[in-house]
Amino acid sequence: MVNQLKSSASGHIGQGGQTQSGFRQKLQEIAWLIFAAGLYYLAARTGMQLFSLKPSNITLLWLASGIGMVMAMRHGLLAFPFILAASFFANYPGMVEAHKNSPALYTLISAMADGLASIVAMLMMRLSLPQGLRQSTDLLHFGIKVCLIPTMLSSLILSLNLSVGGYIHWDEAGNFFRMLVLADSLGILLIYPLYQAWRDDHQLHSNEVQRLVLTGLGIGVLLYLAFRGHPGFIYFVLPVLLLLAFYVSLKLMTLALTASMVAIIAITGQQLGPFQSSNLVEANFMLVCFVCTTTFTILAVALHNRQLLTIEAARQEWQKAAEVDELTKLINRATFLPMLAEEHQRAKRIKRSYALALLDIDHFKKVNDLYGHQAGDEVIAHFASLMQANTRGIDKAARLGGDEFAVLFPESDAMDAAAAMERLRLRLEKSPVTVAGIDIYVTASIGITEYQGEM
Repeated sequence: MVNQLKSSASGHIGQGGQTQSGFRQKLQEIAWLIFAAGLYYLAARTGMQLFSLKPSNITLLWLASGIGMVMAMRHGLLAFPFILAASFFANYPGMVEAHKNSPALYTLISAMADGLASIVAMLMMRLSLPQGLRQSTDLLHFGIKVCLIPTMLSSLILSLNLSVGGYIHWDEAGNFFRMLVLADSLGILLIYPLYQAWRDDHQLHSNEVQRLVLTGLGIGVLLYLAFRGHPGFIYFVLPVLLLLAFYVSLKLMTLALTASMVAIIAITGQQLGPFQSSNLVEANFMLVCFVCTTTFTILAVALHNRQLLTIEAARQEWQKAAEVDELTKLINRATFLPMLAEEHQRAKRIKRSYALALLDIDHFKKVNDLYGHQAGDEVIAHFASLMQANTRGIDKAARLGGDEFAVLFPESDAMDAAAAMERLRLRLEKSPVTVAGIDIYVTASIGITEYQGEM
């Protein structure tokens, strides 16, 4: 009975601990959503101030759409009310200033459209690109399915909502719809790749940071010249970012890209720079085309470069696995024999000697029979480590197979090889392998030969 009571109490404690842990996780999730909603609000308000062209107040970049998508990607439908609240509070002051009827209602509908865009973008991302942006060809699906389709849906709702409410004229709805789609799509295009890159890799390397800082200074100079009477310099931003894509990680590349494009749009919003025209629609179109083409080009190059680096790393890993014995980390027979042949040809050519030692662990089969194959593996690994410790850096130690080993001694004679093997023999005598509390001593049979060169 006592044992049953203890078991029951333990079970209740375990359930209580799980409940508390789940409650803490939910609180952390809500806290993160509140923080993200704050970022959404700040991005929206900043966009209205920095990225709006006067006198029309058309917003060229809506970074909040990208933040909303990230919120939905992390927390699913739970993010919707937080996006709705952030959008509502960001847009309500402007709606009130318009002095139209029912500003709260029309702001609420607009906020729901913003939340809907984030949820649809999340669903499209999970359906079409479940692994995220991994290669340059993913950008086509990302641009159409994740950026355009959700923002076209929300922009249609927003345009109709504001037209019905009298906030814009019906003849302005078409142009308003187009600019909303472009601004929201750019927000997703700039923010989500940045988020994904930093989520996948948090580490910073000092050399990369230095390159990023230098590039940032260079782009800053180009932008200053471009927006101070020399508009042609704006087109040098693209090759500078392209070069950077080959020298820094994707996370720093997306950071530099986003910062550059945001700066260009913000400065243009202050009626400065090369994207000014008497025709406001044409000026907007030129700016958006430049930002979109630059962003897509840089992202495509950066993703393709990362893919190539991943393939090369995998190739090197497989090559290393094919050349190295997994247990001992020594080179294997297939790698050692070509090295031996190459050294022989080199010694003949320069008329220098080299030595070769062949080693065989004595009575190794008995070790396996008495102590098991696990103990045998430990003996092999221990023997290999002693071989490496008693040879020079230029010597090549290899496991030929089973308990057979070899050491190539370039630029050496038989006496040099014998001295190294004697050191190994002495170390073997003093260094047993301990398995399950039992010390296992092994010895080795060693043969040495020397090529003396052709005089």
